[in-house]
Amino acid sequence: MKLYIIGNGFDRHHKLETNYQSFGLFLKNEYPIIYDGLIEYCGFSDLTKQPIDDVLWNEFEENLSLLDPEIVFDGHRNSLANPGSSEFRDRDWGTFSIEMENVVDNLTTNLFKAFREFILNVEFPLLNSNLKLCLDNRALYLSFNYTDTLEQYYGISESNINYIHGKAKTGNTDLILGHGVDPDNFKNEAPKPPEGLTEDDMERWREQINDNYDYSFELGKEELLSYFLRTFKQTKDIILLNSVFYNKIHNVDEVFILGHSLSEIDMPYFHEIMRIINGNPIFTVSYYSRTEYHSHKETLLNLGINKKCIRLIKMDELLGS
Repeated sequence: MKLYIIGNGFDRHHKLETNYQSFGLFLKNEYPIIYDGLIEYCGFSDLTKQPIDDVLWNEFEENLSLLDPEIVFDGHRNSLANPGSSEFRDRDWGTFSIEMENVVDNLTTNLFKAFREFILNVEFPLLNSNLKLCLDNRALYLSFNYTDTLEQYYGISESNINYIHGKAKTGNTDLILGHGVDPDNFKNEAPKPPEGLTEDDMERWREQINDNYDYSFELGKEELLSYFLRTFKQTKDIILLNSVFYNKIHNVDEVFILGHSLSEIDMPYFHEIMRIINGNPIFTVSYYSRTEYHSHKETLLNLGINKKCIRLIKMDELLGS
């Protein structure tokens, strides 16, 4: 039995414009508020300026965790409630929170909707026979892509494919994007009093903390920090939801990993594969550059794969009729 694991490099090999830089330009043209938010709050590069620093866009999902709360707060401090103002109204307590909610919605719900729209608008060029790979139609496929390239170009049955992060053409199914940083890492711990305070000093410390408490700001901060949970890729839950597929791969004796970056964010899926598969299957893994060759080899060895079972190839080596 063969298992193919498909990443975005597979689509790129077939000349589909599914890279994240193309998505960034799509956002700039169609949803400039989202695009500007990624640049201003997460540090992404403006793709219309030269030279372009592609690092953050290349690793788009991982870098969703780079949102800087302080930059967001500073840009909206004029929305904080000012109870000392003659124009203050009770509703003003929630204005800053609403601003934070708008920021979060644009960089989560609206971003994900825009990404689905982008994928649905990807054009499928007529398949060049010189690009067609020799794939086994009877094999199982674990696709990290959102396109149905396997079905359109190779006639692979949908029943043989697990779209682990969703498929754009399947109704209103959510497409899964996200970073891998535990959202708890972004929570601010409650202030702790210095050690050795007397009872009187402790009382003064509590009064100072209360004096510095800003209800309007705290409401907004809580809203903004929800961003990190909403953009977190819940890999453990995803694996459980796809357990039926994973349970089919026990007896796989060949694994092909094509066009996948083997990024840290997706390692839980590969650890689960290694846990389930019996024996020592041969891993045939494509690489794009010499740097990727070495990083892939190291990653595969760290997964516990015997170096004698690793075959690193350029994807062109699988060209066939």
